[in-house]
Amino acid sequence: MSSKHNGTGVIGNSAYIQFGCGLCAPATWRNFDAGPAFWIERHLPVLKPTLLRRGYPDYPANIEYGDIIRGLPVAAGSAAAAYCSHVLEHLALDEFRTTLRHVFTYLKPGGTFRFVLPDLEVLVRTYASSEDPEAASRFMRDSYLGVDSHGKGVSRLLRMLFGRSAHLWMWDEKNMTQELAAAGFTAIRRAHMGDNPDPRFADVEDAGRWENCLGMECRRPE
Repeated sequence: MSSKHNGTGVIGNSAYIQFGCGLCAPATWRNFDAGPAFWIERHLPVLKPTLLRRGYPDYPANIEYGDIIRGLPVAAGSAAAAYCSHVLEHLALDEFRTTLRHVFTYLKPGGTFRFVLPDLEVLVRTYASSEDPEAASRFMRDSYLGVDSHGKGVSRLLRMLFGRSAHLWMWDEKNMTQELAAAGFTAIRRAHMGDNPDPRFADVEDAGRWENCLGMECRRPE
């Protein structure tokens, strides 16, 4: 199979798909995001200046709108790999399981699913071993399970409309391994930044997002 890509995240006959990409949109991947602010930028561009003034980002032009929960416009069995960074913890448990089913469907037999997210075990150990009276508050902030303030006025409205910043379900390696196996994935292992030999993962992985976090890798069976 050819290793050349056409600038749309398709390598030969295989797609490399990244969902919940944010501002990380390398040309070697098909990049999807479903944030409300991104949807408005694409579909209601007259409102884009207002969002930019409020601090929302200017998204790269090659990002496609795609909601992993509802399903991406990706053909079944067409992807060599799928990747997401700090996405799965923002999903409710039923949404998470739906996401795993979708990713499994998109991958070719032998295709790789790789991701990184906060490590609940690390956060809990840090909290439990601390004698700092503020340890509980730090845990709530670091885990994004707590909310300092809902804000007021326009800021409150924007948070309500665009906010998926809270973490809805947290994971450790044991529980994640069980869920991946239940979804049909095999070759499940803990992953570390840069330890997959496919060079295209270097285009989407960022060391800062892997530090003290839980990386996992698995495959759709051959």
